[in-house]
Order: sequence, then C-alpha cells, then structure tokens
Amino acid sequence: MENENVALQAKVYLYHLNNSNKENGFKPAEGWKFSQVTEAGKAAIEHEYYPTVSAKVSPAIMQDFASNVLMYLKTDHQAIRVPDQTISMEKDSTYFIAYSADRMRR
Repeated sequence: MENENVALQAKVYLYHLNNSNKENGFKPAEGWKFSQVTEAGKAAIEHEYYPTVSAKVSPAIMQDFASNVLMYLKTDHQAIRVPDQTISMEKDSTYFIAYSADRMRR
C-alpha cells in the first residue's frame, strides 16, 4: 500500500511540475534539475531560482519517491525536459525540489 502512496505522490508532483512548465512558458531548450535538500537548501534554491517546484517527503521514502518521479517522467511527461537525470542530494534531506538553472532571479 505504501508503494501506491509513493507512486501517487510522484504523479501529483509531476502534475505540478508540468503546470509550472506551462505557466512559465518554458522554451524547448530550457530544462529542470532535481535535488534532494534540507529546509535551508530549499530556501537557498528558492532565493536563487524561479520557478521552483518542491515537495516535502519523508526521508524514509525519499529514494522511492525520486525513483518514481524519474520513472514517470520517462514514460508520461514528454513536455518536461530534464537533460540531466541525476539528482543531487544533501544529507538528511526532507524536500525534493526542481528548478531551472537557466532561470536565475535577477
């Protein structure tokens, strides 16, 4: 049952990411990067980049959540471009965040 919950959370996360992609007019050359961060890391990324899409995820299921996001991204969401499929990680991370390195705040 927990695996179904993680899969559902991953689908909801990608739904929000897809909406942000459309709302912010991402061009085909622009892409997203994923990170697993602490609350301080999330604040730093949100301060430096716009837009961001984040989700608070229990550390116990973080790896499963990230795996599900990447799996669904490959199969269902062709409009979301993620050129680098690696996910940077911080120790004791509680947030999964997506941001575009091409869109720094000025």
